[in-house]
Amino acid sequence: MIEAKFTRKDADRIVSFEMSGHADFAESGSDIVCAAASVLAINVVNSIDELAGYQPIVDMDDGYLFVEILSDLSDKQIETTDILMNSLYIGLRDIEKEYESYIRVK
Repeated sequence: MIEAKFTRKDADRIVSFEMSGHADFAESGSDIVCAAASVLAINVVNSIDELAGYQPIVDMDDGYLFVEILSDLSDKQIETTDILMNSLYIGLRDIEKEYESYIRVK
């Protein structure tokens, strides 16, 4: 099962997320749950770089991704990052609704 954990600051702003595990929905290369979660997570990292103009702290290994948002950001970077991180949360939560045995979002 994939576990996605989000950490919020002041119950508002997502300041980090961690994804670990494998969905085991299907064989490697055919696992649509793993593919969907992975695409959303990698896309948010790339989008932060492209749209907010900075690279978050990233630690990645097989079946593991940790992303931490930098603390010294402009108001515009914070706003853009908040939208992107909330979009990731919503996307993963929607996957969880359909495939609750394979992904858990906290």
